[in-house]
Amino acid sequence: MDFLEIALSFILLVLGIRTTSWHLLNWQLREYRLDRMRAHLKTKDGKRDFITLWYNFWFFKGILPRPKKSGRMLMIIGTFLLLSSVLLYGLMYVEVIMTVQYPLLFLVTIWERTTTITVGIAVMLSQVPVGLARKVLFLKAKQIVKNSKVKRIGITGSFGKSSTKQILIHLLQSKFGAQNVLYNPGNENNEVAIARLIIKNKNFFNASSNGKWKMENGKFFIVEIGAYRRGEIRGVCKFAQPHIGLLTGINAQHIELFGSQRNIQQAKFELAESATEKVFFNADSPLLCQIAEDVKIEATKIPLSLSIAHNLKSEHHQSTFEMYGEKMTLPWSGTFFVSNSLLAIECAREAGMSRTEIAKSLPLLPPLDKALNMKTLANGATLLEDLYSANPDGVIGAVKHLGTFGGKKIFVGIPLRELGKKAEEVHRQIFVELEKMSAEVFWLKPDFSELGQIICGSLFHGDDIEGLKKILTTLKKNDAILLESRLPQTILQLFQ
Repeated sequence: MDFLEIALSFILLVLGIRTTSWHLLNWQLREYRLDRMRAHLKTKDGKRDFITLWYNFWFFKGILPRPKKSGRMLMIIGTFLLLSSVLLYGLMYVEVIMTVQYPLLFLVTIWERTTTITVGIAVMLSQVPVGLARKVLFLKAKQIVKNSKVKRIGITGSFGKSSTKQILIHLLQSKFGAQNVLYNPGNENNEVAIARLIIKNKNFFNASSNGKWKMENGKFFIVEIGAYRRGEIRGVCKFAQPHIGLLTGINAQHIELFGSQRNIQQAKFELAESATEKVFFNADSPLLCQIAEDVKIEATKIPLSLSIAHNLKSEHHQSTFEMYGEKMTLPWSGTFFVSNSLLAIECAREAGMSRTEIAKSLPLLPPLDKALNMKTLANGATLLEDLYSANPDGVIGAVKHLGTFGGKKIFVGIPLRELGKKAEEVHRQIFVELEKMSAEVFWLKPDFSELGQIICGSLFHGDDIEGLKKILTTLKKNDAILLESRLPQTILQLFQ
């Protein structure tokens, strides 16, 4: 064994550790789900990643990808090390190893080139203990909720879940106090996160007013529920046991994971089937209305349409409408959010708030964190940050709001994911809306770039970051920039 062999083996080992970290991070970003990984590999980015790691050797961005530390990640790393040890131990006793001129380099090369497979196997093997742990977790949560008198409200849909939840939280807290309203923060809306929240707050569910729920001192649990396949929402409902369901609408988001539009309809409607009292749903969503007509449920169905919001006006920084004889002022702009507010308002009325209390509380709603948050830049231009998880209806709504500005309009975005066969149709709609308003379009990923170029012509700039920087120096009052979806940090830093 000479110095050259040792040096090359060490370099390859370091690069292999880097590649392994990259794989671990990718699996973690896709929640260790094989269906989401498959969907990623169908995109141009995913295909490029696959080709890079298998043929071009280690040429991807970043020094050392670092997945977040968690119990499952440590379990996967431990299993990966065990599999690697078995692989290397087996290779050492294969006769061919004795005929190789550089046995150490040969072993390290085989290990490095198989990390894709060994990491994948480690992820799949982790499903077994994780599945058992989940069952125990869900059972504990169910026992806590079982005899609780806390009013439980579930929210789901393809879009608008978080904004509806934020409005409802604000309304209920304004009347009943923040200490009496429990909810899952941010986008922690999967079954494990919800079960952990219930267990962590078991005292909240145990403390009730003499074992009987009363309106004047009521307590509320508001839970936003997300899903990627049928059965996941039903699974949450088995232990969360919602009294009331709010369904915001249905579109093609994640259709590649669900398999069909009908599967999405049935999956989202699992909340309605599980609710025991009332279900408020968006009557302006055709797909939601269709499943509501087809499926009989125990709870009372209450459809809500924008038609009940009279004299609706959407301005740059707020939306106003009349409802039940009261003028409602929503400090967020766009009919998209008004539609969500109707669900929250009706649910708040069901909880005991008067229309006057709602009208007084609604204007005090804090600004959105990531969904179409509006800021004024130093040059007077308006920055629209729609940095939450993108979906077709949300993006179209944000683009239409960009069109309400009178000056120059700039769109910065990336492709929507997991839309399956609907992907081209959805992106065509987005580009057509942008072309109508003569928006400057900066598209930061290769997927659907050709389509954007055809529709938007010379106003389509692709990933020309230098061009974006240049155009930002020309902005002034009445101009607007829309940042859409989860953009790279390097882009966000341009606006800080």
